[in-house]
Amino acid sequence: MMNEIVKVTWIDAQRLELGVIQVEELPDIKPIPCDIIGFKVHEDKERIVIAQERWIELGGCKYVHVIPKCSIVKIIKLQEVKNGKPRNIRTSSKGNRTKKKAKRK
Repeated sequence: MMNEIVKVTWIDAQRLELGVIQVEELPDIKPIPCDIIGFKVHEDKERIVIAQERWIELGGCKYVHVIPKCSIVKIIKLQEVKNGKPRNIRTSSKGNRTKKKAKRK
């Protein structure tokens, strides 16, 4: 799992510190769609943990994001491109996995 590089799209909460917010403005405040690309260092039924940096020899990682599964929109497993041709990409959207095949010329 530590070798998987993924792009996770999720809906994040907001914390507003703009001063006083009028009641009529509240319906306009929405959660923020976010993307992160990094190493999947842990996943269980409640969360996925993504690290943007890792050190194999030292066994550590840095810039860690813990994302609740209930807020995830999509997970894309990224794969190496060889000879300018992409390989198969696995996509998971709310737990459903599908395969997308690369187009061949």
